[in-house]
Amino acid sequence: MSTRLVVTFAVLGTLLAAPAFAALGDVVGSFRAPGTSVRGLARSSTRLHILIYGNPTTIYRLAPVSGAVYGSWQPSFGNNCRGLAFSTPNRLWVGCYSDDRVYECRSTNGSVFGSWNAANNAYGVAPYCTGDGGAGTTAIFTSDTNPTAFCWRHNMVTGSVLASFPTPVRSFFDIAWDHRNRLIWMGDLSNVIYGYDTAGSVAASFPAPATYPYGMAYYGQYLWVGCDGNDYVYRVHCPGTLAVAPASLGRVKALFR
Repeated sequence: MSTRLVVTFAVLGTLLAAPAFAALGDVVGSFRAPGTSVRGLARSSTRLHILIYGNPTTIYRLAPVSGAVYGSWQPSFGNNCRGLAFSTPNRLWVGCYSDDRVYECRSTNGSVFGSWNAANNAYGVAPYCTGDGGAGTTAIFTSDTNPTAFCWRHNMVTGSVLASFPTPVRSFFDIAWDHRNRLIWMGDLSNVIYGYDTAGSVAASFPAPATYPYGMAYYGQYLWVGCDGNDYVYRVHCPGTLAVAPASLGRVKALFR
């Protein structure tokens, strides 16, 4: 057999063995959360952090794919926590809606380094980063619905507002920053997940994998979505080269390039 035929067969075999094309929102994996009432997610390079709301509220460190538990801690500042964000090297940012503060904690044990007033309930928290796992974080996003739906970008040290934009869909769910597409991802009570650009326009959307998609985290062209409706965490495809077709809010279409 000639070298050309061998190469041809090898390429053909690779193409046949390759997985089918994954589109935005396609579920590629899932696991049951370590408790009920998922309220926030954050992703480091090695762990998925999940906030389980309750008495006491507990933050778990998990294997991102299998959901195996590696540790947990209860916030020392109370149970009324929602959004989560991770920044390198080991910081977990926790939104607390009872005092409108965002707390900077050690990700492994919850020790508090500081906090600042977000001037909103901080239901959603995400790192303004340039790489996966919170690499290159220079600011922190928060989101809220009261009195109007907004997303803010804060100074990491003082909490002062650097920028903000309105979100056309009201939501008190967690948010994720997609640094590749420069979008904020957030679910809502209609069980749709929206991607907003930093002007507040809806750039893309897809149906949530289950009801009440409260938790949200982004890493490596995937979104982790924690759904309160069935207490599962889903890993869904989120391509890093989204191109968006102009559309109204009621009918948003995401294309790929």
